[in-house]
Order: sequence, then structure tokens, then C-alpha cells
Amino acid sequence: MRVAMFEEPVIELSTRDVKTITPDTTIGKAIGIMEQNKFHNLIVVDSDSSESEIYMVNIQDLLLASNPDSPVDEFMFKPHCIQKDTPTMEALCELLDSGQRAAPIVDADGKLTGIVTEYDIMARGAHSHILRDTAVGDVMTSDVIYVDKAASIGKARSIMRKSNLGHLVIVDEHNKITGIITEGDILRRLYKPKQRMTSGEYKGEKIARMGQPVSLIMSSPVITTTMDANLADVAGLMCEHDIRAVPITRKDMRPRGIVTTHDIMRFLSEFRAKSEVNVEILGTVDEAYKELAMRIIDTELRKIVRLARRIHWIKIVIKKERDRGGVSYYKIGAHVKTPEKLYVGYGEPGGTKILMAAQGAGEIEKKADKRRWDFIATLKDALLSVRAQMEDDKIKKGSGRS
Repeated sequence: MRVAMFEEPVIELSTRDVKTITPDTTIGKAIGIMEQNKFHNLIVVDSDSSESEIYMVNIQDLLLASNPDSPVDEFMFKPHCIQKDTPTMEALCELLDSGQRAAPIVDADGKLTGIVTEYDIMARGAHSHILRDTAVGDVMTSDVIYVDKAASIGKARSIMRKSNLGHLVIVDEHNKITGIITEGDILRRLYKPKQRMTSGEYKGEKIARMGQPVSLIMSSPVITTTMDANLADVAGLMCEHDIRAVPITRKDMRPRGIVTTHDIMRFLSEFRAKSEVNVEILGTVDEAYKELAMRIIDTELRKIVRLARRIHWIKIVIKKERDRGGVSYYKIGAHVKTPEKLYVGYGEPGGTKILMAAQGAGEIEKKADKRRWDFIATLKDALLSVRAQMEDDKIKKGSGRS
């Protein structure tokens, strides 16, 4: 068994009405289309080719062009394409491996049927129980790199290149977040080709302004959130505001951390890898309980997987018994093997309590009556017991006691 998540075909969350251009489209026109539609990538279809070859261009490359009247063909590249029936989680991993922020979706014949982007994944993630159950603190980068708003644009870009960052947080004299810049901001505002790109709008010239303060080009106010947020909240903000990074702040707006689209996608990819464990169920599950039982197991195992660095196997043992009145009750054991430890949790009627009373040198055992717990409650108890043990171990490791 594998913990199911993001299993729908990727075409279901892709944009199917794809805006495309041809290789002879001018760079200026392509930039205009991208800015008007808030695109970061455009698909280029070579209709002159016998097989209608699919290419892509991204706005960062086009903004570096010196001549807006030249065609896009010198900047286009052959992208990794994803099959339309690929499960969304597999598509996410392919997108990560390709290093692309978007990918064309094709059918079995290689015909273009859609496009999927990071923001489509974030839109899906905003409704994900997995991300809803994950605090930003579990994923965010705590060591936030930032510069003062008076720092030069050149210094900011140098830091971004040296640290391989696509964004940089800007703070004021009190170290409070006041803005953010991206590589795209610098290219748009300093290196855009000299020409009118869209009707009624004149673009800036290629002027050396690297010595001017970064506050001139930063985006402000900044979309932020706090440590109380979960990853689904962050994914929703990214999708809503068309941003790739959300700073995590203290109440006074001082930086606490930052989460990027790449962080969330990498988390999902790693979560999927950890969740691919062998789950063995021993014993009989009544048909009436089966569907609900599998949903509970799936939900709880997601939480258990999040707590463990790795899980070797999981075994759930179900014993069905009857009391003297003929009513069924269950005893369930959940066994979870990690590289460090075997966790065992039990759920049972609880009334096989053993009361010990001292009588002289001997002892007398007295068994209490069995309480009738239904199957679902017993199953939950067994799984919750394992999770509680793992959470306790995590706290101990965090405090350095183990």
C-alpha cells in the first residue's frame, strides 16, 4: 500500500486552452503577451515542422535580449513534456527533476493538450490535507538572507547570484521586512529592451543603475505570514498573488524564515518517497468497515510518515473476538518499523483490566468485564498510540535527551 495523494491525472489541473506563439514571433511581442497574461513561460509551436515540434521560452531569457524586433527562436529550448494521464504527484516530480517552472502536457501521440505550472501545483496544494497538516516551521528556511533597503541594486544582485537565490528580502533600519525583489524585477526594470512592447506603454531603457538603492525596484508591501500558518495557507498565497516565495515573520515583521514554491514541491516529493512503504494487514475486516478503515489508515499513516525519517514497513494485526453475548469486539495492533526503532501500539476493549491485590505472600488476579469498543475506535486507538510514541521521541531528540 502507498499513501495516496495527488493521484488525479495532471491534465485535470492543467490549463488546456494554451496560448502559443511561433518561432518567428518577435521578442517584444512575446514579452507583451507574457506580461499581459502574467505568464512566466510561453510555448512555441513550430507549425512549419512536419511533426509540430514543441518548444518553450521564459521571460528571464527574453528580458536579456538586446533587440526586441528579433525572433524568439534564438531563445527557445526543447522542454521536458509530461503525458496527460500522469498522476499529479509523478508530474510534480518530473517538473522538479527537469528544473522547469512549467511543462507542456501532451497526449500519447505527442500532441499538445495543456500546460502545467508551479502555480497549478500550488493551487492544488492549497486544498491538500497533507499540506494542511504541515506547519511552515517544518519546511521553511530559517537562515533568511536579506539586505538593507539602502543597499545598492548591484550588491543585491551579487548576493542573489552568489547564494543562488531567485529572490531577496529587503529590511529597513529596524530589521523589519519592507520589501522583496526577484531576478525578474531586476531584469524588468533595468534590462528591458528599448521599445514600446504593448500599446500605450513605454518600457525603460537599458541603463546602468546598479549603484542605486534597491528600494527603487523592490515590491512592497510584502505578502507574508506567521509561524501559525500551514503549508496549504502558503500555497494559497503563492497562487493568489503570483509569487514564488513567502517570508515568515514575527509579530513585529522581523524575518523568521521563508518558504518557496520549490520548498513545497520538494517536501511533497520527499513525503511521497517516504510514504512508499509496505503496509501489511493481517486479519479480517468486516465488509461494512472496510472502506472507512482504509481511509483512516491512509490518513493516520500520512501523519506517521511525516514524523519518521524513513519507514521500513508497517503491519496492522486485527483480531476479532466475541463476548459471551455474541457481540463482536476487536483487538488491533499497529507495528511500525523505522531505521531506529520498532513502534507498537494497541487498541483493545480495555477491559481486560487486571487488578492485582496482595494477600499474604501471594497475589490474586481479578479480570474486569470487557468493554465493547467498535472496530473503528479500536483501529484509531492503535494508530494514535504509535503516533504519540513517535511524537514523544521527536520531542526528546529536539531537547537533546536522546
